[in-house]
Amino acid sequence: MLSIGQTEGMETDTGATGATDPWSEFAVAIFRMNGLIMQAGEGISAQLGQSSARWQVLGGAFRPQTVAEMARSIGYARQSVQRVADALAGEGLVRYTAHPYDRRTKLVELTPSGLEILQAIYARQLEWSGSVLASIDPVVLETATTALGEIAEAVDSVGRANQVQRSRGTTG
Repeated sequence: MLSIGQTEGMETDTGATGATDPWSEFAVAIFRMNGLIMQAGEGISAQLGQSSARWQVLGGAFRPQTVAEMARSIGYARQSVQRVADALAGEGLVRYTAHPYDRRTKLVELTPSGLEILQAIYARQLEWSGSVLASIDPVVLETATTALGEIAEAVDSVGRANQVQRSRGTTG
C-alpha cells in the first residue's frame, strides 16, 4: 500500500491518450485529506491522553451501539474497534450494556467520565476547526460536503451491486 508521500509525483496519465485518471487523482486527494485529518485528530486528542482511534470510539459510543455498528460507521475492522472499546471500558470511559433486541451482543455507551473526555476533545476540535474554517469559503465547504455525500452513495451502490453479483457467481 502506498503512503501519501509515495503518491507525490506519481503519474495518473493513462498512456497514449495523455488523459489523466480523475478517479485516481480524487482518491489520492482523499487519502491526503484523511491523513491530515487523522494527524490533526491525534494532536487534538493527545493532550487529553487519547488518540484519534479512541476519540472515534468515544464519539460512536455517544449514541449507544454495537461494536460491529461502530466499526461499519467509522470504517475500521470490528476487531480493532473491539480492542479500543475494551481498553476504554477498562479505563471506565465506556461500558457495555445489554442490547434490548439481541441478547448475543452488547451496546457500547459512554460513562459520565467518557462523556467528560469526549466533550473536552470536542471543545478542542471546535477551536481547531474554527482556525481551518477561517480560511475556507463556507460555500466551498458546503459544496464539497454535498459532493462527497453523492460520491459515497455512488461508491456504496456499486459496492452493493458487485456484492450481489459475486453472491450470484456473476461478474460484470
